[in-house]
Amino acid sequence: MDIVVGDAATRLLKTSESVARDIVHDMVEQGLRTGDRMPAEPAMLECYGVSRQSLREGLRLLEVQGLISIRPGPGGGPVVGSIDPGNLGKTATLYYHLAGATYSELFDSWVLMESMLAELAARNSDRATARKALEPFLDAAETDSPEFFKHHSYFHSVLGTLAGNRVLELTFRTAGLIVSHHILAGAADPRDIRQTFDADHALVAKAIMGGHPRKAHNQMAEHIRNVAAYYEAYQSMNSLIEWR
Repeated sequence: MDIVVGDAATRLLKTSESVARDIVHDMVEQGLRTGDRMPAEPAMLECYGVSRQSLREGLRLLEVQGLISIRPGPGGGPVVGSIDPGNLGKTATLYYHLAGATYSELFDSWVLMESMLAELAARNSDRATARKALEPFLDAAETDSPEFFKHHSYFHSVLGTLAGNRVLELTFRTAGLIVSHHILAGAADPRDIRQTFDADHALVAKAIMGGHPRKAHNQMAEHIRNVAAYYEAYQSMNSLIEWR
């Protein structure tokens, strides 16, 4: 499928999309957090002045993105979800697949993205915060396989936060989360490569803590290449990125 200049930004929103946008706006304005209950349906209908069908379609749009969850039964209703880059990644994989993008291209992009985040994190002027956030990664983590994957993902999440740009953090973290969901989850026990990954994390952490942007950039690029080299055994790099 050809990649074209889209007109999605210029078309009029459907009523369900418009109410979904208004709900998100109010969630932000009211400072709602993950797990907070949202108004019941009658209150929302009165507030937004739309039909029950449009309201429910709008809530469904937000639920698919993980931004809310809808609890069934008496006392149920919409509850605030979380801002999970994994949901953004899931949507992105549909577009990547239709565009003919491969896992090789995904890893090439991940090298660029994570290297930039590491470099930005090293430029963070709050050195005390950077040191505190990265000290846990200076030593090898004694964890089982599921916890190892969480630990690995958390390391990249910390770097995204330290980079100090929420747009880049959300956008760039999607690539790593797609890798985790599509490849790491189906790989063998990583004990034979854990030492390498832990050593990579420590080198990147030290470069960031020391405020060395270029070194952090290069160390992160090397780390992502090590990840790619290991997991090539579990995923054909030339196959299309699947929508998952």
